[in-house]
Amino acid sequence: MSTSYFVLSKPHNKPANETDNDNIVVLPNQITYMLPHNLLDCYATRGLFESNLIEWCKQFCDPDKVVLDIGAHTGSYALSLAPTAKHIYAFEPQKMTYYALCGGVALSNMRNVTCLNIGLGSPEQVGTMTLNIVSNDGGGSSVHTDVGDILATEDIQIRTLDSLNIQDISFIKMDVENNELFVLEGAQNTLKGSNYPNILFECNEPDKHSDLFTFLEKLTYKIITINGVQNMYLACH
Repeated sequence: MSTSYFVLSKPHNKPANETDNDNIVVLPNQITYMLPHNLLDCYATRGLFESNLIEWCKQFCDPDKVVLDIGAHTGSYALSLAPTAKHIYAFEPQKMTYYALCGGVALSNMRNVTCLNIGLGSPEQVGTMTLNIVSNDGGGSSVHTDVGDILATEDIQIRTLDSLNIQDISFIKMDVENNELFVLEGAQNTLKGSNYPNILFECNEPDKHSDLFTFLEKLTYKIITINGVQNMYLACH
């Protein structure tokens, strides 16, 4: 069984039974991304952000194994990589960004993507934490406070990756705004159980986060810089 969808929009201030101003959009049977409207011009001129990096990541996906998108935003990685993986688990703690992620999955009819409205972290972080929101597009939000001007806050739930018992992982993409080390601390059993899958991770200031690189190296990972990308690294065996 497979259900596809169309989009019906109505004005906020009109009754549900009034149809004069209805707009209906029937989408083609393709991958459909729900993206932040304030970045429309950027997407229109450049396409998906990090599109070349997304394509490069497909070599680490396995049709018989699982991919994790930790810090999925609205799903550029999760939706793009889904056709190359057995299953995708996409983690996005910020509420409205998570809803957009789910919308893209539904509109794309992606039955092998599971969206989770939680953040991942260390055992010490488990429970409710404050997410600091720094942009109108859902990017850059962090449980840490050294992220710039904070526009709003939101309570989110944190769990460890180990508590979810996900197995057979071939690839992990992780972009969690300075919480990468804490995610790894709560994922050690999962990483070992999947024979230490490749991890693409963000680090904007590597000199300030040497403990992240040291932790990965203690797990016998090698860190590789990626040509043409300043703030993303690949941890591999």
